[in-house]
Amino acid sequence: LDLGCGSGTDVFFAAVKVGESGRVVGVDFTDEQIDKAARLRDRDGFSQVEFVQADIDDLPFADESFDVVISNGVINLSPVKNRVFAEAARVLRPGGRLAVADIVSGRAMKERTRRDVDLWAACIAGAIPRRSYVETIEAAGLRVGEPRANDYNFVSDRAQEACGTYGVESVSLLAVK
Repeated sequence: LDLGCGSGTDVFFAAVKVGESGRVVGVDFTDEQIDKAARLRDRDGFSQVEFVQADIDDLPFADESFDVVISNGVINLSPVKNRVFAEAARVLRPGGRLAVADIVSGRAMKERTRRDVDLWAACIAGAIPRRSYVETIEAAGLRVGEPRANDYNFVSDRAQEACGTYGVESVSLLAVK
């Protein structure tokens, strides 16, 4: 299950990994992204792929229905990260894995920074401190391995300034149910 799948890039990579006998589902909240992803799926013959329009904090799937939940740079945009992680934990089977790449900060941001539209567009304004991010996942009932920093460069001057001020970085982590 890919949370915030966009046009499906990570879903298609996962589909190659699970093969024809597997199943991969991508979730996104925008019609446009789901429509584009479905067109690409149909064009390229990924019969094991499904796309569902839904909010990542209110998933329309049964408990314990997935072996793996992935997300790439999306959860930081949610104002209710606790609900996103609770939903991921709910749909994971026992022993299932949550694999996430996301944006976190070294310290809490000032409110005016959180309201900066450019920083939202750069996926920075929604970042929370790394420790809080990990604690939120653990509160959902998952065991978190050590997050590792990703080699990721923010391009705008405003984004680079926020990175310096708040210690914003891209991290990857694995959690197990």
